[in-house]
Amino acid sequence: MKLVAFLNSYTEGISGGDVRFIEIAKRFARKNVEIWVVTSKLGKEVCEEHGLKVKYVLTTFEDKINNVIYTYLRRIICAIFLKLEIENNAILWSTSDFLPDVLPAFLFKRRNSRIIWIASIYHLIPDPFKRPGHLKLSNALSYVGQQVSLLMIRRRADLIQTETHFLKNKLIKEYKIPPERIIAIQSGINTKVIDDASPNNKKKIYDACFLARLHPSKGIFDLIKAWKYVCEHKKDAKLAIAGSGSIEIFNELKSIVKSLGLESNVSILGFLSEEDKYKLLSSSKLYVLPSYEEGIPITFYEAMYCGLPVVTYYLPTYGEIRSYIVSVPLGDVKKLAEEIIRLLGDEDSARKLAEKGREFAEERTWDKVAECIISQLEKLV
Repeated sequence: MKLVAFLNSYTEGISGGDVRFIEIAKRFARKNVEIWVVTSKLGKEVCEEHGLKVKYVLTTFEDKINNVIYTYLRRIICAIFLKLEIENNAILWSTSDFLPDVLPAFLFKRRNSRIIWIASIYHLIPDPFKRPGHLKLSNALSYVGQQVSLLMIRRRADLIQTETHFLKNKLIKEYKIPPERIIAIQSGINTKVIDDASPNNKKKIYDACFLARLHPSKGIFDLIKAWKYVCEHKKDAKLAIAGSGSIEIFNELKSIVKSLGLESNVSILGFLSEEDKYKLLSSSKLYVLPSYEEGIPITFYEAMYCGLPVVTYYLPTYGEIRSYIVSVPLGDVKKLAEEIIRLLGDEDSARKLAEKGREFAEERTWDKVAECIISQLEKLV
């Protein structure tokens, strides 16, 4: 079996979708699947950093991205004109629903209908004028781009993989995609990697931590405002914020922290390696991610496995894990703060939730996720 994967939309950091692909591809390789990854120099670097040893076809060679739209256009053009030998019954995998991954897969599938195309969709981008943040043009382009991708996926993809039944049902009802073409499989974790990276002495340095891309849609500014409430009840409360983001976001974060007088309460750590990420989780009491749009973040499972209660805004995609998290109404900053304060003050309640989450996370492994997807592909092949 031959697998050609498009990881051509990679920009910076590593998303849950990137992690999902890399971990599943590692397990495909163990099944003697020949794997080729079409990506950029940056994408190749992140794959290799996370242990994916496959063959790479590079589309662009930039060391950093100054203009995402221009970069995406170059990558799309390069990918379209690649002379890849893709046999009948080979598998194409678009690892995201961004155009640099979807459009080349769509065109290769159109040229040869016997190629099997598996597409990835993890969440639907909301109306650009209702999405948090000030970059309305960026939001609009993201929304339109996804709608174009969904049209191509609906027309040509043989299999669509997502991680929630909520999203599967939306794709069926709103986009008229036949249910037999969609599989909903939750993501996983690598428990051995987490165990190896976690310190033996799990001293709690932070009362809570945030681990995600720094973007308004992740609720990062809401979290800072909520932390102001937390500090009114616990003056020395410590929050760690980790993740990659634009210089503008970093500067805005620092400005808000300063304006609220939280310089001694909030640590902005930037991007962390996998090892440092698990060390941060192990040294925190709570994991807080008040996103406005998500699938089910892999960091939820990682935090649960590290023994942290998860506090978040409630989203419909969390329906399958609702009993394992603490959720508050979307956008309710004060309620978010109150739940953080409650858990920090009620160690018994926090411990019971942590134990329940740990048991749940232990059952979510990448081996199980990969086996499910491989079995579905074998049926198609």
